Amino acid sequence: MPRLINNYVLGTTKYLSVLLLCLLGCVKTSDLVSSPALPETNNTVTSVDTIDDPMSEWFNRVTQGDDEPYKSVCSLHDSDGNLIGSGTLIRPNVVLTAGHCIDDDSIVSVDFGDEKIAVRKMVLHPHYSSALGRVTNDIGLIFLECDSKYQPAKMGCTEWMERHQPITTVGFSFGYKKYSKFGVFRYFGTVIEQPKVMKFIPRPVSVWFGDSGGGVFTEFGDSEYLVGVISTFTILENYKGYGEVTECSAVIVAKHLDWIEMEILNEEMEQSY
Repeated sequence: MPRLINNYVLGTTKYLSVLLLCLLGCVKTSDLVSSPALPETNNTVTSVDTIDDPMSEWFNRVTQGDDEPYKSVCSLHDSDGNLIGSGTLIRPNVVLTAGHCIDDDSIVSVDFGDEKIAVRKMVLHPHYSSALGRVTNDIGLIFLECDSKYQPAKMGCTEWMERHQPITTVGFSFGYKKYSKFGVFRYFGTVIEQPKVMKFIPRPVSVWFGDSGGGVFTEFGDSEYLVGVISTFTILENYKGYGEVTECSAVIVAKHLDWIEMEILNEEMEQSY
């Protein structure tokens, strides 16, 4: 990661549907999986283990190219064009990202590769904090000046997931968009102290390829869903003296769905004046 971790009269039907969505959380009729429901599992854990794998070369773990399937993931840039982080399109003109990517209000544009759009407004989660080096509620929204031509990502629930379920992380680094190959990262669960953060375990690797604010995706049925926003990672030195990523954290999208929907609704109302 380059940075560690930021029509006023709406129809009654629309308002009530958003309110219902906020109350129900991630159980959205439009996003429900057609396959049988996953069995109930206990995703709360108090320790983290690792999965051994002899493969550790960086480029064996990531894929890049023009035909990549994660078109909704974009890069975030400041006024000098510097790459600051990543984000995921969740509405035609709204990008979801990590709060620490936007906490200094420096982002002026987002780039989808062949489409660059100016930023109109950024909103941090009201309880975002980076005090004492610990980032909490690490999530934020970027409102764009116009709609993107790309399809927004579908948002899903970690409650649908099983422990060690394969996930795909997507982000930018070194000027390139990269996403992990199948099996490199697996969902592990949450810890009691951080109920709004999901932990995912990398097979041993010395280089973190992703970037803050990027998306964590997984499959349910025949569709891919955004379930997390890349937040932080932990590095420990191994016996050879190399830094090794041992634990990665992502903000659980579904835990903040009510805030996301209400901020979007408020913005629509403001823009209708």
